[in-house]
Amino acid sequence: MISFLRSLYRRCERFLPVVTFSVGFIWDSLTLTRIDSLLDNLILLGYTVGLGVMIVIVLRRQEGASLPLWAGRLEPHFLWAIQFLLGGLFSSYVVFYFKSTSWSQTQYFFLLLVILLVGNEFLHHRLGNATLLAILFTFCMIAFLSFFLPVMLADVGTRMFLAAGIISVVAAFLVFSLGLVKARRGAMQRMKPVSISILGTYAAVTLLYFANLVPPVPIALKDAGIYHSVRRTASGYEVRYIPSRHGLFAKDWEDPFHFQPGDAVYCYTAIFAPRGIRVPVNHVWSMYDRSEGWVQRARVAFEIHGGREGGYRGFSMKRAVVPGIWRVEVETGEGRVLGRIDFKVVPGSKPPRSMVTRMIR
Repeated sequence: MISFLRSLYRRCERFLPVVTFSVGFIWDSLTLTRIDSLLDNLILLGYTVGLGVMIVIVLRRQEGASLPLWAGRLEPHFLWAIQFLLGGLFSSYVVFYFKSTSWSQTQYFFLLLVILLVGNEFLHHRLGNATLLAILFTFCMIAFLSFFLPVMLADVGTRMFLAAGIISVVAAFLVFSLGLVKARRGAMQRMKPVSISILGTYAAVTLLYFANLVPPVPIALKDAGIYHSVRRTASGYEVRYIPSRHGLFAKDWEDPFHFQPGDAVYCYTAIFAPRGIRVPVNHVWSMYDRSEGWVQRARVAFEIHGGREGGYRGFSMKRAVVPGIWRVEVETGEGRVLGRIDFKVVPGSKPPRSMVTRMIR
């Protein structure tokens, strides 16, 4: 039986990375439900600490440091352990950041996470390179602390991101200093390219953040729609709209919006934020003009309270709209885009088409 299992393993070995990658990603997608879950965050913290410890061990071994007997036996699996921890972190980031991604702008950062997640499967034989490890570890630290700190401190915004970046750089320098402390060619000489990689990664991610290309985790737009009316009731939010005729791909809100004189357009949103967090948000109403581009028509501000699984619900209203292409951008108080709702306003028919009423709970 043992001989058969070994033979089966050798035949299937080349497919194992794909299988483990697929199973791991599906598992994370099903189990990582809330970005403010204490258990999930502690698991990711353990992954991050474990990654730092493994990097120190691998680098010290490369510099000739001796290992305990038990560690010596496990040495052939050290790079696999680093790859597993990176895969677990990138997989979790893809799940969490996907929920905060605005597909009009911050999708590029999300696609970068996907590339790193898939690319990690082919990096096994290069994970002994200190420079590559410095880039990956610093990026992982920033991506993790960008939502871990706001969740733990019940605060969001630029100062939390900057704090995450500073802590990540300090942690990265500590890890690689410990790993290269006995470098045969001199720790300072080995640390120079590593330092450039750490600071370069920090600078690149910070640049993406201030270019509004990093999703505003841990805040996420959970639901949105355009309606003829939105009314808050004891059972939830009652919305009325003319249903689309696009069959299978029909939206559950009104697009195009059938406008008649006297009508108002309502934008409903549900925005998730972790428990204990209050965040100012804006509904920015704009209309497209061929000569001027997008022209802002209204800005409605209100505050959301975190903690509700389905997101904090709210709405804004716009009167005196005219036929054309419209957009409502949902932003944080700092102007970070949570999402965009694009729709078209067309003249309504007479008599008006029948509306449906739906309750959003």
